[in-house]
Amino acid sequence: MGEGNQVKWRGIRPIDPREAIPIQPYADFGTQVAKDHYANNSITIIHTVTSGKNLYLCSATFSVFPAATGEGYMYVRNENDALQYYLFFIRRPTDNGTMVSVSFNPPLIIPQGWDICVRSMTLNFRVRGFIFGYEV
Repeated sequence: MGEGNQVKWRGIRPIDPREAIPIQPYADFGTQVAKDHYANNSITIIHTVTSGKNLYLCSATFSVFPAATGEGYMYVRNENDALQYYLFFIRRPTDNGTMVSVSFNPPLIIPQGWDICVRSMTLNFRVRGFIFGYEV
């Protein structure tokens, strides 16, 4: 059993093994969302948050396959399709691809009706976005 008296704690709090089980901060894990989409000189919606729910975005990955010099984005927009913020923005020369990733801890909360999109600004500048999270 863990030491109940905080005055006696030294270093890491002693624990009972069953106390070491991680606790999910949300009462319900909800629905797992793991999606990806490509864009080539276009805008593509990766995911639209379901009505009445929030998306708890845990991680995002953005990769570029440039057969032409260009730029691309991964961003979040609201229910009126207005840009809210960028997750990734990248410019690359021809044949110089890359992949970047980010984890959100705590998760980034995206409200109902909002979209996560990828956009390629140039023909043959292919971008791919992948997201992982939970809708609750």
